[in-house]
Amino acid sequence: MKKFISLALCGALAAVGVLGIAACGEEDPGLTVWAPSAQQESLAAMVAAFKEANPEITYEIKLGVCSEGDSFSMMSNDPQSGADVYAFANDQLVNLYSIGALSPLAPSVVTSIKATDDEASVESGKLGNNYYGYPYSADNGFFLYYNKDVVSDTQAQTVEGVIKACNDAKMDFIFEGTNSWYSLSFAYGAGGTYEVKYDGTQISSLKVDLDKVPDGGKYSYGQLGGYELAWVLQQSCTKIGVDTDIDNSLNGGTFGACIRGTWVGDKIKNALGDDFGATVLPKWTGLDNEQHEWYSFAGYKLFGVNAYSKHPEDAHKLAAFLSSEAMQDKRFDDNGIGPSNKVVAAKQKVKDNLAVGAMTQQIMTASILQTPMPSKYWSEADAFGQAMLKFDLNSSAAELQDLVEQMVTAMKSVAPAQ
Repeated sequence: MKKFISLALCGALAAVGVLGIAACGEEDPGLTVWAPSAQQESLAAMVAAFKEANPEITYEIKLGVCSEGDSFSMMSNDPQSGADVYAFANDQLVNLYSIGALSPLAPSVVTSIKATDDEASVESGKLGNNYYGYPYSADNGFFLYYNKDVVSDTQAQTVEGVIKACNDAKMDFIFEGTNSWYSLSFAYGAGGTYEVKYDGTQISSLKVDLDKVPDGGKYSYGQLGGYELAWVLQQSCTKIGVDTDIDNSLNGGTFGACIRGTWVGDKIKNALGDDFGATVLPKWTGLDNEQHEWYSFAGYKLFGVNAYSKHPEDAHKLAAFLSSEAMQDKRFDDNGIGPSNKVVAAKQKVKDNLAVGAMTQQIMTASILQTPMPSKYWSEADAFGQAMLKFDLNSSAAELQDLVEQMVTAMKSVAPAQ
């Protein structure tokens, strides 16, 4: 009889969430935190500081590896057993919300972070009337790194200058241009637009005009950007690479330039020393013989709290701590990550950091906000990048426009019926 009562009581407690499973004699799961591999050492120190500041939390806080861009794919395997607190890029917001993996912030917390952090970074975690993320980084984008012994400061101002310098010196220009995060960046610089809005998790409106020819023009935004992408990808100096390819190029002494974000800044600076250069994306001259900007995505990174956490109050407390002014200051020192906190961002050491400064300037002058985008966007932009890698530069403009229109039509297929 006692055993029956014990089990029934345990079920009741679990159902109302008063004591959780630990109250029933099972091992307390503690808290788990996910963050990128490069931040693990820093994260361990932050968690230790959190436990010291909160001695009443006696259970274990475990660390796990997950990049901000992989948060949805990792969490979607089983959100109920996923991390309690995890880092995510703001474009993952809708998908994470759709699987119940996000717990809303209290109104008082939202008021607090609006006072301390960049407004856009806070708003990037908003869906409907609620906020679901504690911002900690306002540097999610890309710009130009270059070896000053190969590329001069003047050459770094144009794509043609960078390519010529790398080709002439037989050095690498590393650009993951077939990847959907980069593949439409020239098209946006030419004037193209992609805008998506949501009502909850459903798309309420979608605008894509990459196939449009501007008034008085001869080529569409997608043609202009697509041809430039194809030309860059097919240059002898261009290596379609990721972070490990940058490492190999630096170690092999063949690094000329690359397009990447702040996360690789320290290792490039350490390898190049006085020859280290970083600046906004160079301008480019299109099929129309006009000079255009090269746009980056402007995204933000936040800490989310899993709605399935067994310790929701402590999880929110930990997320707030990890995104606080002091921890953003430490994260900048340890990993060179650009802060969203306004006090940290205003510090001279942040302003003096070439990579963070370049990213800040890029976001301010030539960027497109990376809102949560449907998977159809990423798959079609990926396919377009691959098509430009193989595109015959001697083909007609009409053939290129056909590819642009196919991409746009597919992207628009997820839009609500009019």
